[in-house]
Amino acid sequence: MATKIQWTEDTWNPIAGCSVISPGCTNCYAMRRVAPRLSNNPATPHYHGTVQPSKAGHVWTGKIGIAGDTAFLKPLRTRKPTMYFVNSVSDLFHENVPHEVIDRIFAVMALCPQHTFQILTKRSARMRDYMQDPETEFDRVYNAAGQLRAAWAPVSFPLPNVWLGVSVEDQTRADERIPELLATPAAVE
Repeated sequence: MATKIQWTEDTWNPIAGCSVISPGCTNCYAMRRVAPRLSNNPATPHYHGTVQPSKAGHVWTGKIGIAGDTAFLKPLRTRKPTMYFVNSVSDLFHENVPHEVIDRIFAVMALCPQHTFQILTKRSARMRDYMQDPETEFDRVYNAAGQLRAAWAPVSFPLPNVWLGVSVEDQTRADERIPELLATPAAVE
């Protein structure tokens, strides 16, 4: 399914949900429009409970839902090279996303070198820590890839097909997040 987001070709949402952490979150289209619609859809149970109504409109609850295998493994079924925005309705490095889930998402990306994956986060410190952890590639991501598919093609880490970035809404957040992004091992920042 294509997206209306101009700077990418498709979205891949292996997780759903978030929480408000900074002023820019109040303008989150996923919190206001996407998650409320999908949270009532029986076909997207990982969105259930991720938002709740408030006087100001829907707000994130902090619950993180993990997609079933059909949605989680979507890039593995796509042969045509595609640019994916990862977690357009979540933050991969949210504090409630277990390391094992992040590892599994990175394993899918490692198994799909034909695709480009764009990751944006407001949680730059956790992203930096995850990417600097020496166990990330060889232990955790490798093991997660083995659980997904028997064959593991040797890849370099950080993955060359993963673009890491931070979203910033004002100078204060830029001063906080951009230095952490610059300290994050990445093939593309």
